[in-house]
Order: sequence, then structure tokens, then C-alpha cells
Amino acid sequence: MAIARELLLNGVGVTLVDAGDLASGATSKSSRLIHGGLRYLEYGDLHLVRESLEERQRNLELAGNFVAPLELFIPVEHSWSGLISSAAGFVGLKRTSLGSWLASNTTSRGYWPVRIGLGMYDWLAGQQGLPLSRAVSLDDPQAPQINRQRYRGLLAYSDAQMRYPERVVCALLEDARTTAITRHLPFQLATYATVNRQATGEWSISSPLSAAPQNCRPTIIINASGAWGDHTLQQLGIDRPPLFGGTQGSHLVTWHAGLLAALNGRAVYAEADDGRPVFTLPFGDSVLIGTTDVRFDGDPRDATASAAEIDYLLTMVHRVFGITLSHDDVTLHYSGVRPLPRQETDSNAAVSRDHHLVWQPHAEASVLTLVGGKLTTWRALSEEVVTQVLSRLQRDRIATTTQRKLPGHDGLPDGLTPGPSLWQHWAAEFETTSEEVAALWPLFGTRASELLSAVMQEPARPIADCAFTDRVVRWVIRQEAVTVLGDLVERRLMTVFNPRLSRQHLEDLATCLVETGQLAESDRDAAVHEAARQLQHHYGRTVS
Repeated sequence: MAIARELLLNGVGVTLVDAGDLASGATSKSSRLIHGGLRYLEYGDLHLVRESLEERQRNLELAGNFVAPLELFIPVEHSWSGLISSAAGFVGLKRTSLGSWLASNTTSRGYWPVRIGLGMYDWLAGQQGLPLSRAVSLDDPQAPQINRQRYRGLLAYSDAQMRYPERVVCALLEDARTTAITRHLPFQLATYATVNRQATGEWSISSPLSAAPQNCRPTIIINASGAWGDHTLQQLGIDRPPLFGGTQGSHLVTWHAGLLAALNGRAVYAEADDGRPVFTLPFGDSVLIGTTDVRFDGDPRDATASAAEIDYLLTMVHRVFGITLSHDDVTLHYSGVRPLPRQETDSNAAVSRDHHLVWQPHAEASVLTLVGGKLTTWRALSEEVVTQVLSRLQRDRIATTTQRKLPGHDGLPDGLTPGPSLWQHWAAEFETTSEEVAALWPLFGTRASELLSAVMQEPARPIADCAFTDRVVRWVIRQEAVTVLGDLVERRLMTVFNPRLSRQHLEDLATCLVETGQLAESDRDAAVHEAARQLQHHYGRTVS
């Protein structure tokens, strides 16, 4: 979606095609961190760290309604352990057999190797306004309460969190549509699409978003299908060795009171026995725990958190906090596949998190495949892609997104700031509840006022298990390319992360789909059943 927006800003028409819903791949299955990649320093990936830190700052400046600073705490057990292994990685040996041997024969990184790494991280970030790294006493009342029988100290550093990257995609969609209308450019969106190549060389695209198939003749095809990249190339008839070697990352969400209290509203980054970083993050009024890194060769749609992965993450919680969680404490889990480059290595962690672009000839159009990429650098990657595309089209760049704010990051009325005063102000102005305004803010930012203004003349009926009303849901369906019930629950309203989720909630949302003409009344029960099945399969949520 970022690439589509950037192309439109530079005068290039776009047809965006997805076999599923927007953000239904790795975007919605990520750790939701906007970070410079502290871990990448151990592999000598300074370019990637520097680029990520620059984009971390742009995320905070241009998408401040979606991204917030986050201080993370690293518990340490030793003083100097891991120094040789870390140094070997920094000079480029970590991906060699010697580096792998050093890593496998090292205990967790001690205070001084971590302290040195954080100092370099601060230096590479420069003056970005975030707090510098620091040592923290275990007795500090503001710090998370970790397992003192295991850890001897804490180090803190700064990164950021994007709570709902799904909503960033929706903001990019709004910006793309507005740009296309303003500049009189063609922009078609086709989700849940099927594509057929015609004998004439045109492509016929069918989608529930269009009453009839749409035909197009692209000059360039951009394969941005992530972990499905090789499959997409096969569909295009391009026969080549695989480009991708994805790994599965799983996450847990819990409302466990003891863990919430121990986290103290902070984030913890700890090292597992296998050397992988595991994050325990504040996530609204819940806790997000992740992630794993397991080789995955199947259809990315089939990726779900295994019992072994859940046990791995719960074991880390016990190790770090001394708190025992069971599977019953896990309210939901989710899993996605990273679109990593295929590399021969014994360590999944050693696979580069950088990206590269691959051009390939095709009968009707050149094909550009995106390999790799990180949530943090979504804007920089789209800029790099469009620069190459414009060169191929022999066009000059006429716009940049380096200072373009996302919709929803505008000024607020009367000097108000996000919080109860603003919620009450808009609730009174738009004849709704402050609870609904508060629920809309993390999804829309300042655009919440636009939404509420548009629907305030409609009668309002509450939706079960959330603060939203049916008039708001109908607006979302009309404006944000909603096709099926799961789109609303998992990627528009984000109610998949509500602590309680009942069948009545799904039925109320299905009624809104019927009222907007997106769902036939006769198909209502089947849609509710399918949404419940998907929640159980992909998130481990049983709808009561």
C-alpha cells in the first residue's frame, strides 16, 4: 500500500491486487515494534541499523497517532559474557562457521557487551529526542519487576511501538485514494481477487469490490506479496530458483494480572537459551509476548502458533519474571511468516533482515519482486521501489514522502491533547460517548472527528463487546474496502484483541454488513460461523 501511495504521488496509475484482505499477511502478524534493530549490530549490519533508526524517527514524526516511543529494559545475568561472540559478529564473522561456533559456546550476553552495543545504538541514532540508554537499578519503582534470582541488573534503551500496523495500511489507502482523485489518476483496489491473463495480453481481475471484472495492461508488475513471493512468480509463469526462505514468528496475548503488574507498563527484551530475543510488551491493557523463529516451507496462510512455540514463550515469561503462565492464560495467539531471503545457514537468526529488489523479464511487463523488508522501514522501502520504477518508466520523481504525514496526524482543537478531555469534547460535539471516541482514537487519530461528523445524524445502536456503535461500523464498511466479516474483526476495528468476544459481537457486525449491502441476509449465519472458525484457527479464540 505504501508503494501504491508513492507511485500515485509521482503521477503513476496503480491497480493494487491482493489474494486476501489488506494487511492480512505478515503486517498483521508482526511484533508491532518500530525499532532500529539493536540485534543487527551483532551481524555487522550497520547500514540496516542506520536506515531503521532514521525510519523509526520518521514513523514517530509522520504517524504519531499510530506510533509511540517505548522504553525497553534488558535484564542481564553476567558481566562480560558474550563479548567475543558479539565482537566477532560486528566484524562480519557471525554468519561464518567460526561465528556460529562462538555463539553456540557462549552464555547470555553480559552487562558490558550489552552496554557497549547500546552506546553504539545511541550514537547511530544521533539526536532524535528519545532518551539515551542507561543502567537501571533493580529497585527502581518505575522499572519492570524481573526475576531477581536470575538477573543481576537492568539496562534500558529507546525504540517505538506501532500498536496497529493494520490501521497504518488503512491510512495509506485513504492517502492513496485522495491522491488519485486530486491528480485524476487511475487507482483500482481489488482484494480477495482472482487474476487471469487474457489472450490479448490484458489481465482480467475479479474482486468482490467490483461489480464486474476489471481489465488492465500493466507496464510493470510489482510483486510485493511477501512470503508468497515465489508462489506469485510461479503464477506469472516465471520459472526460477526460490528467492524466499521465510521463518515463522508466533506471538501470545494475555491479560494475566500478575504479569501486567510485573511489567509495570514497560517493555522487556530478554535473551532465551538459544540466543533469540523475546519481547514482553505492553499492548493496551494486555501484554504481548513474542516471538519465535522457526523455518516454514508451507503456505503462509497455514501458519499458526504451535504448542511448542507457546511453551517456548511461556517458559521465557517464567524465566524473566518468575511467573508461571499456563495455556489457559493465553487469551489469543497469532503467527506470521517473515518474507526473508533464502540463505543457507544453520541459524535462522543469522538470515539477513535487510531487503533487496529483483527484476525479471516477462512476456507483457517487467516484474519487480521485493525480497525481505521490515515493518519499521515500510516507507524507505516504498521510496526505493518507486525510484527504480520511475527510472524504468523514464520519469522524474515529483514528490517525496520523507515529510508527508499520514491521515489522522493533524492538529487538535483548542490545544487539546489525546486523553479524557479530548474524548469528552468530541463526545459532546458529535453526540456519542467518550468511550467510543477513546476506542476510535488508536484506529483513526484525528480522523475520528471526520468519521463521527459524517455519521452523527444516523441513529446509533451499540455493538456487543466493544464501545463502537453500528453507525460507525457501517462507515468503516463503506470507506475501507471491507468484504467479509473477518476484515472488520481482525483488521479494521481490531476487536480481535478485545478481552471478551462473543457470538453476539459477530452477529451485530454481520447485521451491519447486511445493512450496507455487503452481505445477503441469507448468508448471515454462514458468515458468522466462518468468522468464528477463522478466529479459532488463526488466533486460538473460541467465541462464546
